[in-house]
Amino acid sequence: MKTFLYLSSLWLVWMPAHLWAFDWHYEGRFRAGFQMLFDPPPADLSRLDYEVEFRNGLIGTLYEKNNHIFDYEVVVDLVYTGGLREEIGLADEYDARLFRGWIRYEKDNFKVRVGRQQILFGAGALFRPLGFFDTRNIAGILPLTRGVDGLRSTYFLSSTSSVQGWVVPAQIDNQAIIGLRGEANFGPIETGAVIQYKPKTDITFLNSFNLELIQMGYHIQGEYVVGYWNESRLDIQQDQPGNPLRFDTVVGVDYTFDLGQGLHVLLEYFLSTQEPGFTNIDLKQDRTIHTMGLMLDQPVGIDIVWRAFFFIDLSDHSFQFAPQIEYNVWEQVFLYVQAQIGGSVDGNNLTGRLFRTSPASITGTESRAGLTLVAYF
Repeated sequence: MKTFLYLSSLWLVWMPAHLWAFDWHYEGRFRAGFQMLFDPPPADLSRLDYEVEFRNGLIGTLYEKNNHIFDYEVVVDLVYTGGLREEIGLADEYDARLFRGWIRYEKDNFKVRVGRQQILFGAGALFRPLGFFDTRNIAGILPLTRGVDGLRSTYFLSSTSSVQGWVVPAQIDNQAIIGLRGEANFGPIETGAVIQYKPKTDITFLNSFNLELIQMGYHIQGEYVVGYWNESRLDIQQDQPGNPLRFDTVVGVDYTFDLGQGLHVLLEYFLSTQEPGFTNIDLKQDRTIHTMGLMLDQPVGIDIVWRAFFFIDLSDHSFQFAPQIEYNVWEQVFLYVQAQIGGSVDGNNLTGRLFRTSPASITGTESRAGLTLVAYF
């Protein structure tokens, strides 16, 4: 499936223009960065982790006539990874991968898109119960979600309401992930509801990829003095006796204070709880988890923006603090300074969900700092 989509995308890009009234716009990005662990890693591994990425993309129209529109996006990443992740096998030294590769048909209020695409929705900013396909590291540099191979259709009932449906191959026994979502505005309130069937799948970056679930949820958001939102999801496990339940919800608020050029403060509370029969995938096998997340950001002049993220697990008292500074070096060139600092309020650093240390392996929660240079062209 992946090979077919990739070759199809390249074939469409290089077809003779007179056959399709083809036009295109090139977008590229260069990213190079490194991070260094504060404490020496185990087993004589490197303290440095570095990556160079060259992203090339074409966006344009294949055909347009009488309100029938075919457009497309093809984005390919060429990546070099060295240091820690490459040494422990989490990344290949050299890699070429299709980031986006889709074709879309549009007619009046109807759209359908097939190929590798982003399927992303919900109101949550730091925690995303409805992010079925969301892989973003919100506290990282330029958080973008990976694409999934599938088909998605959208019908706009009005300028403020729509219905979407999608089918994503599960890559096991010809099964598919199938979902339906609707959203609408009621005055100043934006609402949405979703239902999805997810069989066991080999798409390992999906949450609970190895469980068979019926998932349903809603989001609501608005603004009255402060911005506010609530996003929730109910999972019904189909491959366990009694169809046990898991419930995730996030409540958030944000406000921009008149301080300097505007200090934006965002706070979210996340709760996850499950019945005893539900397959527990938590690191510590806890069935109820409470987490708080805080984000601060503020521009300083016209060239600098600082941000800071703070997460604390209210159950095991582990935390992560992730500050970063964005500096506009020149036009479309940006330099980022970032850090990830973990710890535990009660001093236990061996079992925390947000921060833990291991004398024998890398956990991914270790404290680190680094630089990233990004250029758009």
